[in-house]
Amino acid sequence: MQPAASIARRLIGALLLAALLLAAGCLSPKPFDEQAWQKTVAATDPAKLHAPHRDAQGLFFNPWLPQEHSNWDVLRWWLSTSSLGDLKDQDYSVPTVPNHGAYLRDAKAPATLTWVGHATYVVQWGGQVVAIDPFFSDSAAVVGRKAPPAFGPQALPRGVVVLISHNHYDHLDSEAVAALGDKAALFLCPLGLGELLREMGAKRVKELDWWQSAQVGGSRFTFLPAQHWSRRLGQGYNQSLWGSWMLERGGETIYYGGDSGYFKGFKEFGRRWPGIDLALLGTGAYQPRWFMHYAHMDVAELFKAFADLGARRLVPTQWGALKLGDGPAAWPAQEIRQYVDKHPQWQGRVLLLPVGGRAALEPKP
Repeated sequence: MQPAASIARRLIGALLLAALLLAAGCLSPKPFDEQAWQKTVAATDPAKLHAPHRDAQGLFFNPWLPQEHSNWDVLRWWLSTSSLGDLKDQDYSVPTVPNHGAYLRDAKAPATLTWVGHATYVVQWGGQVVAIDPFFSDSAAVVGRKAPPAFGPQALPRGVVVLISHNHYDHLDSEAVAALGDKAALFLCPLGLGELLREMGAKRVKELDWWQSAQVGGSRFTFLPAQHWSRRLGQGYNQSLWGSWMLERGGETIYYGGDSGYFKGFKEFGRRWPGIDLALLGTGAYQPRWFMHYAHMDVAELFKAFADLGARRLVPTQWGALKLGDGPAAWPAQEIRQYVDKHPQWQGRVLLLPVGGRAALEPKP
């Protein structure tokens, strides 16, 4: 028989959970001063992009602008009404095209970028295949998937190079790591994440710090800063690093932003890598703005980052599959279209791919 104290604790926990569920939606979204936030970002020192970013306890941080939210903010968001009103997922869907991925096994296939779904992209160039943040599962932790991936890990050939940006469940999928663990040529990941990847089944792993590079099979992969954070079961808050990736091969350059709020890093990356061909930038989970502004970009910031990078083409990522913020999972695409309609200088430079869609990696003019 369980002790009375244990039963009481469970009962109290159940009552608190029930109270939270009943209270969900009872608060209004917190106000947010966009101008003040943009002034804060503008005042950051770009030199700190190269500053030490690990404290005496071994925890990572963003030296140019520390994280500001608390667990109470998470609770406040859960209890608040949607900042986008009553938009429904069924009103917005992500387009899909059939794609079995068989061409990935053809070493002579043309150079392309494939959107598998959410933040998962596959680059095929020069006989090499690179999988970025492979996520094939039906859910990311407790968040169910709204649109299935174009194909599963079985489509990726032996010798694939796997890039991981950080440890959040929608970017680090344990099932994908297990499926690719033996046939991947190498997993490249942030500092502090190698041991967890090996526990998941990865056989060959290399950790990188910000600004470090690895040369693999004719391609160069550089791990770069991002304005984000890390946590998952088995790893505490900021015990592993987070970041973005620059991919280079044969004069082609692709930037993958992972998860990030807007920060001065984009301008620095554009300065160091002039003429970026493709910028893959996240645009999901940016509402409510008061809660998401630090770690995710809204649509206006998305295009600001695109301009800072000086890239030729923009591929918006992380929309359509998972409802990670207020509003439908596919809503960001609608806002991007509306933004481009109002800012015609971006027309013809934005690729809103369908799931399963492929974009040719075009040579520079």
